[in-house]
Amino acid sequence: MRAQPPVNGAVYSGKEAVTRFWQDFFRESPQAHIEIEEIFGLGLRCMMRWRYDWVDAAGKKGHVRGVDLFKLKDGSICEKLSYVKG
Repeated sequence: MRAQPPVNGAVYSGKEAVTRFWQDFFRESPQAHIEIEEIFGLGLRCMMRWRYDWVDAAGKKGHVRGVDLFKLKDGSICEKLSYVKG
């Protein structure tokens, strides 16, 4: 049996691909709410802990929590890894 979603997740490279992902995400989930619960950085790394709440098409509420690990290069995010617990 394989883990779902895929263990290494999906890769979105470049500003256009990342922008398209988030536009599609919020278009498909208009009641989505993401709350940053904690954020801190050290050097060229940053960690953000968050909670994502939604309401599905049937009106049922749900949520998951997760963390994003960021890597910076030349003042911009060059890598983001997301981990979800739901």
